[in-house]
Amino acid sequence: MSTQAPGPTRSRARFRPHALYVAATTLFAAVFVAVALSAFHAPSPHALPVGVVAPASVAGQVGQALDHGAPGGFDLRVYGSAAAARTAIAHGEVDGALVEGSGTMQLLVAPAAGATPTQAVTTAFTAVAAHAGQPLTVTDVVKPGVGDSMGLSPFFLVLGVLIPSVAVGSGSALVFRRSRPLWWLAAPVLAATAIGLATAGVADGVAGLGNYPALAGIVALFSLAVAAPTAALARIKPPLSVLAVLAFVVFGIPGSGGPSGLAPFGPAFLRALDPVLPLGLAAQATRRAVYFDGYGLAQPLGTLAAWAVAGLVVLAVVAVRRRGRVQPPQGAASTPLSYSGVVVGFDDSEPARRALAQAARLAAARHESLHVVYADHVVLETDLTGYAQAAIEATREETADAVAAAAAEIVGASGLDYTFERRREAPTDAILSAAADLTARGGSEPVIVVGRSGHAAHRFLGSVPSHLLARSPFPVLAIA
Repeated sequence: MSTQAPGPTRSRARFRPHALYVAATTLFAAVFVAVALSAFHAPSPHALPVGVVAPASVAGQVGQALDHGAPGGFDLRVYGSAAAARTAIAHGEVDGALVEGSGTMQLLVAPAAGATPTQAVTTAFTAVAAHAGQPLTVTDVVKPGVGDSMGLSPFFLVLGVLIPSVAVGSGSALVFRRSRPLWWLAAPVLAATAIGLATAGVADGVAGLGNYPALAGIVALFSLAVAAPTAALARIKPPLSVLAVLAFVVFGIPGSGGPSGLAPFGPAFLRALDPVLPLGLAAQATRRAVYFDGYGLAQPLGTLAAWAVAGLVVLAVVAVRRRGRVQPPQGAASTPLSYSGVVVGFDDSEPARRALAQAARLAAARHESLHVVYADHVVLETDLTGYAQAAIEATREETADAVAAAAAEIVGASGLDYTFERRREAPTDAILSAAADLTARGGSEPVIVVGRSGHAAHRFLGSVPSHLLARSPFPVLAIA
């Protein structure tokens, strides 16, 4: 017997998933690097809020000097006293303030807000003081904690939660795809809550951030703000979860400004995204909860809540639309489904072929129809990214067609009435639900026939026959 070598078209089809995988990962890396470098390769301040305590004439000169050194880089605000400027810094309203005295200048800064803004403010006002010929004294108003000497821990806390939260969204859409719709909503909520409780405790133990209840709540809300929209996109169509990766990772990390507070130093398109993307908002909220007594939390928490609620609402809408939707049987049927008969599980394995042959003889002896059930079940219906979804579905369709053809070959020659039904459930569930459907339609109690493997591993791990014998309300015949 000779075999024909696959043609060019078949070869291209075989390697198309591999080519798509390489192309997609390459494009992902290229876009990520391009966005990150555009944010960080040449940072410069843009409307960085700073204050000044000085007479109007002096404040005007300071403003001109700042504009000359960095046009548009600073948003200068005038305060009437050093105490008012300190309060503004402590509330996170400005990143620094210059207090002009008789022959001296004092610069108030907040290192806890980020190293980059503090350095930019210090550099700019040092130049102003040098131009005025006055010495400059720098005073830290809001310092990082002892265990967080550079003020980096708030950002890395939420960054460490980002990828697990994306995984929670994608994973819950796959793992709970056959569960009740309530679990579609409950899974990301419970996972986000657990993540918040665990990581806040770790952050407090490692960096001594304190504020455990606030941190746990912020991190849990951030995790849900990422996981819920990701799960919603994956529920609609698995490849759409790539959009969540683009928004939350590819644009979210550079847009957040990183651990040193570079958000006001990036390009315009990233500065526009920073107030709406979850990572930067969560980092800002964490810093404010830990170092600024919770001032200014309303805006970031409100936006995070909007992301979380939007994701849960979409999940609920998808659940409502799919609830009650009955999937029609897939496969060919020689006659309409009758309401009694013999139900046999078939996957074209050797035990299943023996079982189908015996089931056909039993159905003929009982003068009843035969119902062949193919359980098209896999643990994961797609990869997490969805890139290979088309190839996976094509393979499953080919397998289902082959199983249907094998069933027809075994039963068809006998002239017996039979149906072939493809169900996307675990084998035991598929067989039992098919039998229950027959009974629910008013038929007599069906008999279930299933093949039994002689492998020792099945006795240890369990098998479809043993599961059916334990769970089935119908008679079960296991064919050796």
